[in-house]
Amino acid sequence: MNRVSTTPSILEQWWQQARHSSDVNRLIVRYLEIHYRQAAFMTSAELARAVGVSQASISRFASLLGFTGYADWNKSMQQVIRQELSAAERLWFAKHPRSDEGDRVIQSEQENVDQLLQITDSPAFSALAAHMAQAKEVIFVSARASATLMPYAHYFLSKVRPRVYQTQPGDPLWEHLAISDVQNVLIVALGFPRYPRVLVELLQDLHKRTFTIGVLTDHETSPLARYANMALAVPVATASLFDSYAAPITAINLLIREVAQQTTTQSQSRLAALEMMDQDKHIYYSET
Repeated sequence: MNRVSTTPSILEQWWQQARHSSDVNRLIVRYLEIHYRQAAFMTSAELARAVGVSQASISRFASLLGFTGYADWNKSMQQVIRQELSAAERLWFAKHPRSDEGDRVIQSEQENVDQLLQITDSPAFSALAAHMAQAKEVIFVSARASATLMPYAHYFLSKVRPRVYQTQPGDPLWEHLAISDVQNVLIVALGFPRYPRVLVELLQDLHKRTFTIGVLTDHETSPLARYANMALAVPVATASLFDSYAAPITAINLLIREVAQQTTTQSQSRLAALEMMDQDKHIYYSET
């Protein structure tokens, strides 16, 4: 099977390969050269209709490129182009929310969540959870859209262990991270396409300073992963006006559960103390 590059140049390699085959494949290539961003999120039937060829021709096209089938090639296409989808280009998804198989986001998220069983059995998951349990301090870092996941991660991890912090560009902690205690701090970066340059550059600097870095991102080829001691790859749903993070937020929940299991005594004591404090302060609404 073809290896997926993180640069669109792989697309031109595919097109060049297909141009030298049949007239039908050249017709498909001509369409993809212009509409490849939308085509990456089409079903084989939708792409066949758009090009004006049979669905079997689309399947043969994917096989010609070395993939096991259309679905295999389609996922690779999404991985290649998702980093370059602009907000304006995403309006296509607002106008075409459904495919032949149903709502594009729901279908994508169902597939992503199904992958979590395999992801939580991975060495990367175990390593990241262990470091989150054992580190003296855990600092979550993120930026832009990916930073919307950070308050959830910070809030719930803080319930099962102490000294958990979060920061994003503009915070004093962000500016002072480089002088933190390298030996006692675990940096956990949350970053998904489109990857914020400021976050990549922060990790590059912290990596040079030998910080222990864990990354939650969408793919092993993510630019964040190259600076990580452990990188957990969790897919996101891109086929929408904005990315959907159902699988990453569930993965965060499962990581925190694993931390609690590894620190049972501390977690139980901390949760009990927090519950007592909440009751004393009447934090939650009650009819009584």
